[in-house]
Amino acid sequence: MIFCTCTNQDEARKIAMHLLQTKLAACINILPEVESLYLWQGEFETSVESKLLIKTQQEKVNDVISTIKLHHSYDVPEIQAVPVIAGNPDYFNWIDKVIS
Repeated sequence: MIFCTCTNQDEARKIAMHLLQTKLAACINILPEVESLYLWQGEFETSVESKLLIKTQQEKVNDVISTIKLHHSYDVPEIQAVPVIAGNPDYFNWIDKVIS
């Protein structure tokens, strides 16, 4: 699972579609509005962003990260890959089938 915040829903949708079309992900959820609070260049910032929840295979993580960085508008986009330790085996098999 990879998490990524985007400027807005349009940017999130464009990145998601590119990842799906290139078979780097099987499914992507877009959370349309998340409030982000953070420090940027020594200043406290807040913004409303969209968040991607990207489902992919471990061996595709580096390609997903590279693709997001290429298409993202931020200088330093949030891209975090986290391991999924358990779940529905049928769902995992579906992911493998879709993007292999």
